[in-house]
Amino acid sequence: MIPIFSICGDSGEGKTRLVSAVLAAAKQHNRSTRGVFCPAVFKGGSKIAIEVRLVPGMQSRILMRLAQPGDAHDFGKWNMDLESIAWAREYLLDLQPADLWVIDEIGPLETELGQGWAEILPLLPVLPAKKVLVSFRSSLRLWFLQHYPGINITSPGQPEAEAALIKSLFG
Repeated sequence: MIPIFSICGDSGEGKTRLVSAVLAAAKQHNRSTRGVFCPAVFKGGSKIAIEVRLVPGMQSRILMRLAQPGDAHDFGKWNMDLESIAWAREYLLDLQPADLWVIDEIGPLETELGQGWAEILPLLPVLPAKKVLVSFRSSLRLWFLQHYPGINITSPGQPEAEAALIKSLFG
């Protein structure tokens, strides 16, 4: 079973920023990466969408945007792009080896509804990787602890903890 590391925090606390720092550190340490990275898209200081980028090539699509009246496939305040979800899921399920697998971010869509890229969840401990990094909201901490008892959880925004995570992944 491979070690699973995580970044756990609420919206706006820096989960994706820390994932970006991990991806930069992987490049500095010449480590191969695989997975998905989901940065927010801002306009005028407001989050208007979320992208999904395939790691390592960073090909991207809009994963979700703010929902509008009459949209189908709404999840909370977001309108999900089902084609982008399927595109990312297909990429994830093509289980190619890498030093580090990264999945940013797993949410209730996967854990509660079994949608999104839920199919990757049972594979986390056996992915073809040396280490796995996932990010998720604080509300899912207990779910992750129950499903992956040995998971190493880091909270973003604490410089010492962030440095320790990067050292654990690449040191």
